Amino acid sequence: MTIIKDMFKDRFTKQFWISLGIIAASIIIAVVVLNYFAGDMDAQASAIVSARGQAQAQTAAIANLAALKSQAPQAAQYQAAIDGLLPDQYNLVTFPQWFARLGTQYGVSANATITGSLTPSAGATPGSTSFSFGVSGKGSAVTDFLDVMSTKAPGFILTIGMLDVTSDGNNYNVTGQGTLFTR
Repeated sequence: MTIIKDMFKDRFTKQFWISLGIIAASIIIAVVVLNYFAGDMDAQASAIVSARGQAQAQTAAIANLAALKSQAPQAAQYQAAIDGLLPDQYNLVTFPQWFARLGTQYGVSANATITGSLTPSAGATPGSTSFSFGVSGKGSAVTDFLDVMSTKAPGFILTIGMLDVTSDGNNYNVTGQGTLFTR
């Protein structure tokens, strides 16, 4: 009976350690698998969040495109108006006549001459050329003419760079130089 007991005890001990090893190995494998899936789930969750962000950005871009397309006819009208503000380089030949006509409207004698060579426009930067001018007349008429000519009169966009003013008591004589802009 002792032999049977010893055999049973050896078999039980052996079976116990094998079972314990299987359970421990199963737990280790389960932990490793769960860690793998947890890491994979984090990666998938990050991918889903990123995909949603991209989808929202694309949706916003499509909405902006639709809004811009719906406003295209109105933008075309504004573009035509903007293009009309700056004459093309070939219309610069009419500047001296425009200048003299505007002077007549204000009761002053006005003349202008294009003096520089044309710098062509490049992209969004307008082209330009220099001019010189002379104006003579009553003081208030000369100042009104210069104000309207440099800031308010339609036809040409220009800047005045230099003025020289003289007076004989009744009339003022103004000479100057400036820059004309073209598209």
